[in-house]
Amino acid sequence: MRADLRLIAPSLLVLLLGACTETPAPVSDCSPQAQWRAGLERRLPDPTCSDDAAKEAHLLGTELAGLRAEFAEIGERLRGASEDQAGALQRRQRQLQIDIEAIESEARIQGWMQD
Repeated sequence: MRADLRLIAPSLLVLLLGACTETPAPVSDCSPQAQWRAGLERRLPDPTCSDDAAKEAHLLGTELAGLRAEFAEIGERLRGASEDQAGALQRRQRQLQIDIEAIESEARIQGWMQD
């Protein structure tokens, strides 16, 4: 049995020393600014962030990303649209533009978005 311990002890020592040198997990950034950026990048909200401001920032960032994507997609569809279709698409794009500007204004007021 002693021979087994002599073989195992160096391996255990290496494992323990290796565990001590690992870098700790990054600390979550639950600031509204970080959660705003996460929403814009369409990443899931950090589950450790429970602050209402951070949740709102993430929600609005996600919403803004979706509105921008829809605006761009409509721009692509307008290229091949008939005159009737173009009118409806342009009206939708205008509404999206209004919504995008409203969210961007709120983000600037809150300090989440820098120009």
